[in-house]
Amino acid sequence: MNSAEVPRWRKIALVACMFLITGTFGFIQAFVPLFLQVSGLSRERLGWVLGIATATALLVQPVLGKLSDRLDARRPLMVGAALLAWGAYTALGKVSGFWPFLGLIVLGSNGFTYLNQVGGVLVGRIVSAERGGAGYARYRVWGSVGYVVVTLVTGFLLSPKPGMARADLAPIFVLGPLLYLAVAVLALFVPDPKRAPAVSPLAQQRSLAPSGYPGLGVRENANLRRFLLAFALYTFALYGMSGFLPVYMRQLGATGRQITWMFAAGVVCEVLVMTQVGRWTDKNGRKPALQAAFFLMPIRLLLYIPALGPLWVIAVQSLHGLNFGIVGTVSVAFVNDYAKDGNRGALQARLAATTGIATALGQVACGWLAQRVGISGMFAVMSGVGVIAAVLLLRVQESRGK
Repeated sequence: MNSAEVPRWRKIALVACMFLITGTFGFIQAFVPLFLQVSGLSRERLGWVLGIATATALLVQPVLGKLSDRLDARRPLMVGAALLAWGAYTALGKVSGFWPFLGLIVLGSNGFTYLNQVGGVLVGRIVSAERGGAGYARYRVWGSVGYVVVTLVTGFLLSPKPGMARADLAPIFVLGPLLYLAVAVLALFVPDPKRAPAVSPLAQQRSLAPSGYPGLGVRENANLRRFLLAFALYTFALYGMSGFLPVYMRQLGATGRQITWMFAAGVVCEVLVMTQVGRWTDKNGRKPALQAAFFLMPIRLLLYIPALGPLWVIAVQSLHGLNFGIVGTVSVAFVNDYAKDGNRGALQARLAATTGIATALGQVACGWLAQRVGISGMFAVMSGVGVIAAVLLLRVQESRGK
C-alpha cells in the first residue's frame, strides 16, 4: 500500500503516536537511572538493572515481530505494549530494591521497545522504497519533537535546586506514564495496511536464505550482518554510557532542569538533522551519512571528560543530534531497503533486538567501569569501542541500488 491510499486521519494518528512514544523516552532516559541511583543502587548494580532489562529485547522483540507478521496486524500489540509500559513505570515510583526495579523495568522497556520499533514497520509499509528514508524521517521527526516537549515539561516539574532525592523525582512516575495511556488509545487508529497476497507457503519456504532472513540472497544477508555488527558496537558504546549521563550531571552539581536541558539540546539538533537526512540518503546512499555519525561518536565521548560543570556536558550532548539524527533514521531505512512486506516486521525486530542486546551489554560494562575507574574512564574506554565500530562500517556495502 502506498501513502496516497492511507486516509489522512490515520496518518495523523501515527504522527501523534510517534510523538508520544518517543516523548515518553524523555522521562525514561533522563530520570530512570537517576531515580535508581538515589534509591540506593550502586553504579554497578544500576548497570545490571538497566542491562538485564534491555537484554530481554533479544528474546521478546523477535517473537513480537514474527507474531505481528503472522497476524498481519499491529494495533492490538501496540495497545498491549502501551498498557504494559504504563503499569510498569507507574509502579516503579512506588517500589524499591534491586529485584522489584529489575522486574518492572524489564516490562516497561519491552513495552516501549516494541512501540518504538513498530513505527518503522508501519511507515515502511505506507511509503515507497524510492523515498523510504525521507518517508520514515518525515514521521520519525515528530517523535523527536515529542521528546523535547516531554523532557522540558518534566524538568519544570522538578525543583530548580541541586541535590535531587527520591521524593523529588517521584512525581515523574505518576504523570509521565500517563502518556502511554494516550498511546494505547491512538494505536487503535494508526494505519495498519495489510501486505499483498503472499505466495504459497512452499514458495516462501524456498525463498528463505540459509541464515533465515526471508527473501535475502547470501550476499545481501552477509552485508546486513556486517552492518548489524558495526551497529551493535556503536550502540554498545553510545547507549551503554548514556544511562550514566544523568549520574554524571548530578556529580557535576546539575539541577533536574539542567539534566532535561542536556537531553533536549541533543534532540533539538536531531530534529534539524532528521528533516534533511532521509531525503539526502535516498539520493546519495545510506553509507556516507552513517560513516559521518559513526566517526563523530568516539570524538564526542572524549569531549565529555574535561567537563568542569553541567554547561559543558549540555554543549557536548548537542552532538547527539548528529548521532541519533542520522543513525536513528538511516539504520531503519537501511534495513527497510532489504525488507519485503512479508518480513519487514521480523527484520525491524532484528534491528531492535541488536539494539537491545548491545545496549544491555554496554550498560553492564559501563556500570562496571564507572564503579572501578570512574565515569571519565568509562567515556575513554567506550570511545575506543566506537572507533572499532567506525572501522567495521567501512566494510559495509551501500544498501541503496543493491
